[in-house]
Amino acid sequence: MGPTPLDVAARMLARAPRTEAELEGRLVARGYQRATAAATVARCRELGYVGDEAYAGERARSLRGRGWGSLRIAADLEARGLPEALVSAAVDASRNDEPEIEWARRAAGRVTDARRAWRLLLTRGFPEDVVAELVRGPG
Repeated sequence: MGPTPLDVAARMLARAPRTEAELEGRLVARGYQRATAAATVARCRELGYVGDEAYAGERARSLRGRGWGSLRIAADLEARGLPEALVSAAVDASRNDEPEIEWARRAAGRVTDARRAWRLLLTRGFPEDVVAELVRGPG
């Protein structure tokens, strides 16, 4: 007799945290029926092995710490199948009650060339109005 779906899920989660949707998808890809995968994910949630709210918050804080802006963080979380309300709450919490422009200032670091700063911050997912205010100054 092989490992149970719960054993397989626990091994997957030990390797890397996953959203509930990712875990279910991986179980289905491994050959489990969708109903079995959904029940396994529900059991993992009950056991505290998986939880989208905690995952979203931790992922958003981690990406924010790497210098990512709100737009890129939101896109990353949405791509992982997390609901919009959960994504929005996680992005807001990742700011730590600081305005987005302060995070952009940190991400820009010592870049003094306006074009390079503009490109860097947009690539990292900061909103254009925040980038404009930081690069050009208020007004």
